[in-house]
Amino acid sequence: MTILVTTPNGGVGRYVTDALRARADVRFLVRSESSVRALGEVAGEVVRGDATREDDVRTALDGVDRLFLAHPFAADQLTAETNLGQAAVAAGVRRIVKLGAIDFTTEGAEPDNVTRTHAAIVERLRQADVPELTILEPDRFFQNFLPAAPAIAAGTLADPAGPGARAYVDVRDIAEVAVAELLAETPVGGSIEVTGPQPLTLAELADHFGTAFGTAVEYVDVPMDDAWRAGLAAAGVDPYVIDGLAGLYRNYHRDGVARTGDGVQRVLGRQPRSVADFVPQLVAAAAA
Repeated sequence: MTILVTTPNGGVGRYVTDALRARADVRFLVRSESSVRALGEVAGEVVRGDATREDDVRTALDGVDRLFLAHPFAADQLTAETNLGQAAVAAGVRRIVKLGAIDFTTEGAEPDNVTRTHAAIVERLRQADVPELTILEPDRFFQNFLPAAPAIAAGTLADPAGPGARAYVDVRDIAEVAVAELLAETPVGGSIEVTGPQPLTLAELADHFGTAFGTAVEYVDVPMDDAWRAGLAAAGVDPYVIDGLAGLYRNYHRDGVARTGDGVQRVLGRQPRSVADFVPQLVAAAAA
């Protein structure tokens, strides 16, 4: 068995990498030399390549029979994941575990680019007749709040996702489900919704975070206006990504109280990590 891990330094991929770091039968696809350095020491093989280039993809997939398929949300995501998925089937890869996103079923949800891109990739994978296909569908990540840890520690949780409640999920749970599906003799397969144990509003999250820091944390709703866009652009965020985030956040507003999925229980046989399990990471990030 040989496993190929794509985006091994990503938000989920880094935890997948940590779980598989000591295995000699795992190959890691990275784009740049800086990504090689970020990956660190692994027992398996590291392959440099660009997932949007067919020659690089064929080289990375040579001899592979299981694939963890992930790519950052970007203008080239559809091309990269389609290239990898279709080339994987052609190369004889039997099992693909794709990192996707939970969809919106609420009436009035718009086809935002984040979930629409995932849906398009999944459809192409299904058309390619992958023998064993697992689609991970997580809700919003707890770890998305780590970059804001200093501001949260200072008393403010500023976020544009609105008043609804999301079933926030710990990225470590997503990675553990992915690894279990990659290594299982018989995977669960199909679409697996991976969420936290309960929906939480941002105001409720602020209360939990405040308890962890020993101070009051106020939730501040951030309007998705020109100033919000300008701030992201000044931070180097691509306009395509800004538009995608705006559509995603608008759907968070429309979705109200998100549903919870049973993916962690189904695959791992335990309850998902809670906000209490996540807050030590947030506190550590604020202190770093």
